[in-house]
Amino acid sequence: MPSIFVMNVPEFRPLVDYSKTQSHYIVEGPKLGYFRITGDPELTFRRKELGVKPAVWHGLLTGGLMGKITHFDNDRLTIEGLPV
Repeated sequence: MPSIFVMNVPEFRPLVDYSKTQSHYIVEGPKLGYFRITGDPELTFRRKELGVKPAVWHGLLTGGLMGKITHFDNDRLTIEGLPV
């Protein structure tokens, strides 16, 4: 399953808060300064829906990820799991 690691800072909080409302996402943490967000079968986020500025949007993945980015543009990010 794909996961992203999100720094526990106010700028990224909309991503964490949104993920907690999604039944197919699991939010763990914060632990060691990061939240882990896992999705099944994928993670998809939309910048405008989250209400984050472009600079924050392009920094979402600075904490790292597990999976494969299948789409990343100025408004949508999709990460899928790697084949087993």
